[in-house]
Amino acid sequence: MQSTRRGAILTMSGAVGMMLASRFGSPAAEGQMHPSPQPLPSPNAPTNMNAPIQLDQEDIPIRGPGNLIPPATWKEIKDDAQRLYLMSASFATQVDNTNISVTLPVSLLKEARAIEKMAKHIQQRMKT
Repeated sequence: MQSTRRGAILTMSGAVGMMLASRFGSPAAEGQMHPSPQPLPSPNAPTNMNAPIQLDQEDIPIRGPGNLIPPATWKEIKDDAQRLYLMSASFATQVDNTNISVTLPVSLLKEARAIEKMAKHIQQRMKT
């Protein structure tokens, strides 16, 4: 087989490269590669895997035996809930009896806002 200058130069440069790599300790020659990067935990990951979604946050009060709702407050919450039920039932009958194709009554919008306000009020009373 006939050797060429190009082949001889490539062989010599490869040999020199291997000697230099083994002498100066390249990671590839020693078998020591950099460790692969580890994934970071997501900031949106739940802190408690046993809690339902969105219920492991700090702003949700946890009621224990020491911080019960007083009976008077509970009675007010039940009365407000009954009023909310009556308001929503009357709203449903008004919506059924209204012909919306002609015009949208402003009274329906006002009553819907009142129902929303009452629901938020009950929710705030239960949180505190």
